[in-house]
Amino acid sequence: MSRILGGTRYLVVIPVIGLAIAASVFFVFGGIGLIRLLIELTIGAISSLTQEAHSTDRGLIIFEVVEFVHLFLVGTVLYITAIGLYQLFVHEIKFPNWLKIDSTEELETNLIGVTVVVLAVNFMGAVFVGGETNLLEYGAGIALPIAALGVFLGLRAWSTKLNKETPPDDIEQDNANPHEAIDE
Repeated sequence: MSRILGGTRYLVVIPVIGLAIAASVFFVFGGIGLIRLLIELTIGAISSLTQEAHSTDRGLIIFEVVEFVHLFLVGTVLYITAIGLYQLFVHEIKFPNWLKIDSTEELETNLIGVTVVVLAVNFMGAVFVGGETNLLEYGAGIALPIAALGVFLGLRAWSTKLNKETPPDDIEQDNANPHEAIDE
């Protein structure tokens, strides 16, 4: 039975391949879109020198560039998640230390970080483009999940720190007779 369960760890290769393909799509389409935007901006700048100057909204340009950065960040997290899952379940790969994944907690933290960035970019888009009529409500609706995720990460870090500081002997004694603490 243990051999069968040990072999099932290779099923993680399926999501690893899917995540790697998804990351590649984000990188390729994001890169092509960014290059296209830069070419359009360059052509527009050159034509404005020779013809009538067109007013370009700098806020909108900044937002579009940040949208592409956002795509690259999502692609990077997908790639790191693919690598991390492979390292955790199949085989360790020689990568720089900053790319070494030791737990699923690190993968979750990466995902939470990207979620925060996605929400912030969405809010920034509403500010620059002006699509929202009630910006305060929209901003609060974005800020609340970000705050909740921050509290979640903070509590997890605090719990991990407490677990590392508690000597193993105290844990064994606490687990030896759980009813003893209740009786006292």
